[in-house]
Amino acid sequence: MLVVVGSQGGRSVAWNSRTQLPTFATFGPVLRVAAGLGLRINDWLYSDAEETALEACHANWQPAVRGLAGDARLVPSVDESLAAFNRHVLPMERAQKTRSKYLTHRLSVLTWAVWKGILPDLLPMSDDLLRAFLWDALAFEATLPVLKHAVNAILAWHERLRLPPPLAGKRAYQRLFHSLSRFQGRPRRLIFPIYAGAVRRLLGLRRPDHPPCGGVRGRCLICAEYLRAWRNCLAGAVATLTCSRCAETADLQVCDLWERFDEKAGYERFRGGAAVNVKVRKNDQFRQGHQPRLGVARNPDWDVIAHLRTLWRDAGLAVHPSCQKRLLPERRCPVCPPMFPRSARDGFGFVTHPPPSSSDLSRMIVDGLRQVGFDTSLFSGISARKGGLSTAIEAGVPEHILWMQSGHAQDVAARRYVHLGSPALLYNTWAAFGL
Repeated sequence: MLVVVGSQGGRSVAWNSRTQLPTFATFGPVLRVAAGLGLRINDWLYSDAEETALEACHANWQPAVRGLAGDARLVPSVDESLAAFNRHVLPMERAQKTRSKYLTHRLSVLTWAVWKGILPDLLPMSDDLLRAFLWDALAFEATLPVLKHAVNAILAWHERLRLPPPLAGKRAYQRLFHSLSRFQGRPRRLIFPIYAGAVRRLLGLRRPDHPPCGGVRGRCLICAEYLRAWRNCLAGAVATLTCSRCAETADLQVCDLWERFDEKAGYERFRGGAAVNVKVRKNDQFRQGHQPRLGVARNPDWDVIAHLRTLWRDAGLAVHPSCQKRLLPERRCPVCPPMFPRSARDGFGFVTHPPPSSSDLSRMIVDGLRQVGFDTSLFSGISARKGGLSTAIEAGVPEHILWMQSGHAQDVAARRYVHLGSPALLYNTWAAFGL
C-alpha cells in the first residue's frame, strides 16, 4: 500500500485504528493517488458525518432556519436554494451516527481500491466488483454486521452521486445477504439486567458517617465522592424504571421531571407521581417523544422522586425560572442543567455543559452498580433497559402498554431486551397442555 501511495505520501499515511478493514484515516492518500492518475474524484469524497446546524439546534428549528436563510429581503437563486437544502436538510435522511459510519466505510472501499489499483474503475461499482470487495473483507474476518453496513454505505454513496448502484436486480440484495448469513461474529458478551432487587440497592445508597463538615460547598471530599456515587445510582435507577436507552437518559434535564403530572389531570390515585419527558425517541418520525411514569414508593427509602430532589438540592441544580419546557416539551431547554450532569475535573461539583453523552451515562450506571456491591463485569448501560422491560413482563404488564413506557416502535425490537429472571412464565406454555 505504501508503494502505491508513494514514498513521500507513504510516510504521512495515517490509519484508522478502530476499523476491522485497513482504512485510511483521511482522504489525503486517495487524493494523491488520484492526482497521479489524473483522476478528478472530488465529488466522490463528500463528508456528511458532522452534525448539521438543524440537528444541533435540538428541535429549535425555526430560529435556526431563519439564521441560515439570511436576509429575507434578498431573493436567492434556485441553485442557491437547492445548495442550501442539500447542505442543511438532505443529510438528515439518515441519523448523524449512521452518516459517520458510512463515511468510514466509504474510506475503507477507497483504501481497498487504491490497494487493488482499480481506483479509476471503482465507481459506479458493478456487482462483480462489490463481490470482490466482500471477499477481501472476509479475509480480514469482517462479520455480517460490518459487511451489511459496508454494502449499505456503498448503495447510499451511489444514490448521493446519482450513479447506477450495484445489486439493482430483483431480490439481488436479499440473495446476497442470504449467502453471507453464516458469517456471524462471536457471541455477544452476556449482559445481566438490572432487576428489582438491584434497583432497591441503588436507591438505598447512604452517605458514610464522618465528622461534621461544610458539605460539598465546603469541599468535603467524603461528601463530594458520595454525591457522585448518588448521581450514578440514581441514573441507573431512573433508566431502569423508565426502560430508557442511555442516550435518552443522558439527554434528560431537571425540567424533564414533571411532578404531579397525572394528579393535575384528576387521577388522585397517582398523587405524588411524575412523568419523565423523553423529548425524542429513536425512530420517532413524528417527534412526539413519550412520557414514562414514576410512582411514589411505599418505602421512603426507595422513593426515586424524593431522592432526585435531594440530589439536585445538594448539587446546586434547579429548574431555571425562565424555563419553558412545559410549553415546548420537544425542545432542549437552553437554561436548565442536565438531570445527571458530568463530574467536574477537580472532583467537586458538576459540569452542566455540555450534557453527558450516552457513554458517560453508561459509565454512571455501571459505576453505580459497583458502588452498591455488584460485580460489574457482566453489566453495561443496556442493563437498565433490559431490566426495566424484563421486570415489567414478569409482572404481567401487557406488551403494548409496556412499549408505551419504553418508547419502542416495534414488538420485535423490544423483545430482544427481555431476559426473564425466573422460568415460571416459560413453564406456563408447558402447563397449558395439562399434563
